[in-house]
Amino acid sequence: MAVIHPDVKNTLHYADTVYDHLLKHIEKIKALAAERISEDRDIAVKVDMKGQLADLWLKPGVLDRKTAAEIAKEITRLVTAAGQETAEQIAELVRAAHEYPDFDTVVAEQENSTAAEPETALQPR
Repeated sequence: MAVIHPDVKNTLHYADTVYDHLLKHIEKIKALAAERISEDRDIAVKVDMKGQLADLWLKPGVLDRKTAAEIAKEITRLVTAAGQETAEQIAELVRAAHEYPDFDTVVAEQENSTAAEPETALQPR
């Protein structure tokens, strides 16, 4: 039976912890979206994490009340505002993703959790 040096075991556990930390933030970024509604509540947009228009809603009859230029201008304004919000949220999530867990804390938590668990490996007779 091969024995893994404790430092190697701790480093591998830390690498798994950092991987999970980064993956959690990536999933948050992928799920990110921002929505905006016009002041008169005639137009609503949803912008994805890339700043692209993901959804557009026009109130029934808005095409009769506003010109195409007015609608285009409002959509552009809403998408721009939502895109800026998304960019700020992504910047915050990226900053948080780069705040890695402390190595010593992760190792101490692992040692505490394994000390509480009973030994499951086969013991020599």
